[in-house]
Amino acid sequence: AEKAQNNFSSQDLAGLRGTLREINVQIESINKVYSPFSNLKFIPFGGRYMADGQHLLIAAKAGVEAADIMVEAIEPYADVLGFSGEGSFTGGTAEDRVIAILGTLDKVAPKLDDVSEKLKIVDGELAQIDENRYNFAFKEQNIAEKAKKAKETIHSIAVSLKDARPAIEVLPKIAGMEGEKKYMVLFHNDGELRGTGGFMTAYGILRVDKGKVAAEKSSDIYDLDSKFKERLQPPAPIKKYLKVPYWYLRDMNYSPDFKQNMDLFYSYYKNIKGEPKIDGIIGVDTNFLVSLLKILGPTDVPGFGRFSAETDPRCNCPQVVYQLELIADRPVGTVVENRKGSLGPMMREIIFKAYSAPKPWWDDLLRAFGDDVSAKHIVFYFMDENLQSIAEKLNIAGRIDNTEEDYLMIVDSNFGGAKSNLFIKEDVSQELTIGNDGTITKKLTVTYTNTAPPSNCNLEAGQLCLNATVPDVVRVYVPKGSKLVEAIGFDDQVEVKEDLGKTVLEGFVRIAPQSSTKTIYTYTLPWKTSSSPKNFLIQKQVGKETPHYKIELPDRVEEFDLTTDKSFKINW
Repeated sequence: AEKAQNNFSSQDLAGLRGTLREINVQIESINKVYSPFSNLKFIPFGGRYMADGQHLLIAAKAGVEAADIMVEAIEPYADVLGFSGEGSFTGGTAEDRVIAILGTLDKVAPKLDDVSEKLKIVDGELAQIDENRYNFAFKEQNIAEKAKKAKETIHSIAVSLKDARPAIEVLPKIAGMEGEKKYMVLFHNDGELRGTGGFMTAYGILRVDKGKVAAEKSSDIYDLDSKFKERLQPPAPIKKYLKVPYWYLRDMNYSPDFKQNMDLFYSYYKNIKGEPKIDGIIGVDTNFLVSLLKILGPTDVPGFGRFSAETDPRCNCPQVVYQLELIADRPVGTVVENRKGSLGPMMREIIFKAYSAPKPWWDDLLRAFGDDVSAKHIVFYFMDENLQSIAEKLNIAGRIDNTEEDYLMIVDSNFGGAKSNLFIKEDVSQELTIGNDGTITKKLTVTYTNTAPPSNCNLEAGQLCLNATVPDVVRVYVPKGSKLVEAIGFDDQVEVKEDLGKTVLEGFVRIAPQSSTKTIYTYTLPWKTSSSPKNFLIQKQVGKETPHYKIELPDRVEEFDLTTDKSFKINW
């Protein structure tokens, strides 16, 4: 198995196929030795371990068969995906190879069904093994922990693969194989965090025709707002802290649900004269830009200079982030047209470099894209209801989950505190208390630490204002019906509201440079232990960096960095 993993890591497809054959032979050999003892599974105590062995062998065989089918499916595209093997698209440009793949994806989809069936067997067999029986170390590895991680990984892959089939079927349509598509790319400045992503600083239009991608216009969001003539009343926090009289397009991502925001945004955008008709909206923040430049290297954008992912000492952040802020926001003595117009030319240069990249880089580019989608640095919204439904099933649409299980999501909105989220670290801890009557009380502590000194934000100084005190509207989403007992550490009274099928604890804090701000919520869940759900879902805010969590559950403590949505089994 380690050899197979090494084959895959080194992208040796032919070697992987050979190793899978070896593993299959070994499984058959172990089965022959193990089978005569199968009746021992009926004996007390020890029989559990014999049964576990059988489950494991069945799972292993099905897993190898799934891997074999996947290798067979991948082989025709080996060179495009960066594998060594008998690829069928060895000629032409990278763009030609991508188009060829899009034209033949219909042949891959049936293979995924076969893989999914095999993984369903693996998942089912592993689910019957109680890993807690193996809470000991072997070769300095805790077997229970390794088994638990393996079960979670397999289950996640099995569920994702089931949803991947419809996504693969519609991918050619999204890529314009059935006709030209246009997508708005909304650039979120996650240094100024909002409900989804960050302040919508600029937008561009991508034209996709038969797999070929071209960047069209790009513009400042304020240019779009200048054409928006509606006079809407903004949500109270926007009016109070941003001190604006109306609800502008640029502020229409207050909700933590991306679809709810884009439903509103698009309902007004589509009526603005002179703007292109679009088929979808892609929300992107600076993390994805940095990920691409790490792989593609420094990129020159005519008229705007060079951009890279290297750390800039002026902000201790990626140079591309600082340079974009410098172009867009540094006070100057003259009027500058379309200061954020660099994003369109940058998109064109990045697309050109990506298509020209060496084949081994394609694997890195695909992985970077997948990682940023998983981490909610890229989110999707489609006007086509079928495409939107698929995006939601794949959890790439930035939706608030409608689960009725235990739930937590912390949503921060920076309303006028420069780009200070670049420097804020968030730590979350949750303690659990169970009363004699089964009442479940949670104590949630959220600590914000701004690690950087303040910027000189005096306009007359003409300097770049990156770090200042953040007026942060905090919304904590918990199960509907939860009761707030106490809230400490806020600059205003915490209000209890309802939104998106959840109870919301809404407060306000100020986070100053080079300081920490701690807030504490104590609340009770709407159930008692006897009727409480068996799952706990924590969702990550779209565009937020990686907060650190320490969560106390009834039988254990989980500590992790929240890179994507995370769920736990609860053992009451």
